Amino acid sequence: MKAARISGFGGPEVFAVVDVPTPEPAVGEVLVRLRAAALNRADVLVREGRFPEAPPPPMTLGVEGAGEVAALGGGVAGIAVGDRVVVNPMRTCGECENCRLGRDSACAGLRFVGEHFDGTFAEYIAVPVHGLVPAPAELDDRQLAAGLLAHMTAWHMLKTRAAVRPGETVLVVGAGSGVASAAVQVAKVLGAKVIATTGGERKVERVRGLGADEVIDYRSEPDFDLAARALTDGRGADVVHETVGNSTVRRSVQSVRHGGRVVGMGSHTGRLAELDLSVLYRREISLIGCHASRRAEIDEFLPLLADGTLTPVIDSVHPLADAAEAQARLDSPERFGKVVLTID
Repeated sequence: MKAARISGFGGPEVFAVVDVPTPEPAVGEVLVRLRAAALNRADVLVREGRFPEAPPPPMTLGVEGAGEVAALGGGVAGIAVGDRVVVNPMRTCGECENCRLGRDSACAGLRFVGEHFDGTFAEYIAVPVHGLVPAPAELDDRQLAAGLLAHMTAWHMLKTRAAVRPGETVLVVGAGSGVASAAVQVAKVLGAKVIATTGGERKVERVRGLGADEVIDYRSEPDFDLAARALTDGRGADVVHETVGNSTVRRSVQSVRHGGRVVGMGSHTGRLAELDLSVLYRREISLIGCHASRRAEIDEFLPLLADGTLTPVIDSVHPLADAAEAQARLDSPERFGKVVLTID
C-alpha cells in the first residue's frame, strides 16, 4: 500500500510517499481502507522530533482519518465489511478501572494514532474495533476526518471540563485553528456569548461566520486581554479557551474575570510559560488542564455534526501524493481550519 512517511526529523521535506506492507488485522482489530486523513499540530511535533514518546523514523504520521471497513480480524462482531467509519485516535487498554468507568483520558495505557505508532496518512490502517466510530451518512469522508477530533477536544474542554453555562462569555484564543474554530461553534451551542481572537481581516470575517459575537484581530490589537476586557465592560470573560501555549497563556489568564476559568490544552508555541501566581490567587482563577476526550462525549456531539449544527472547518484539500505540500500549508499562518489529505 501507499503511505506518506517521514524519513527523519525536519520540515515538510522529510515526507515521501512510499510502498509499505498492508497491515493484517489481529484478533479484535479491523482493517480500514482510509479515504481521507486530516493534518494535526501533533504532526509538527513528531516531524520535528519534539514528541519524545514517538518511535524513531521512518514513521507514518496522521492522527485523524475516515474510510470504510475492508477486513475483519478474529473475534470481531457488530461491524461489517463496507461500513463507513471514523478512526478514534485514542487507543486505550479497554480493561482498567478508568476505561470501565468511561474515563478514557485517564487510562494509564493511553496512546494516540500517528503519535505513538503509525497513523492515517496511508491507504490502510488496522484499528481495534473499539477504536472506530460509525460514520453518519450525512457527512463525507473529508468532513469526518476533519471534524471528529477537533470537536471531541472542543466539546471536552468547554462542556465537560469548563462546564460552560448558558449566558456566560467565552473567549476563544486563536480561532483559526481546527480545535479553536470548533470551540467557537461549541460555545454557541452551549448558549454562551463568544469573543474570539484571530489574525487578519479575512480570518476575522470567517470567525464571525462561525457565530462569534465579537472578534479581536490580534494583528491590530496585540493586547487581546485589554480588548476582551473592554468588550465585557472591564469584567473579563467567564471562560477562556486556550490552545496556543506560551505566547498567549499570560494574556489568556489576564482576560478572565474574578472567579473565572481558563481551560487549556496544547503547547505549540512552547510548553513552559511564566505566570504571575498572585493574579491567579487574588482573583481566584481556576486553571483547568485538558488532555483527551472520552468516547461517550462523541455520542453527545456527533448528532450535531450530522445535522449541520456543528460544521467541520476545512482550509484545503490535497492528494496523498502532496503530503509535503499539505504539511507546509499546516505551518502557514494563513491557514484557517483543517488541512485534509484525500487517499484514492
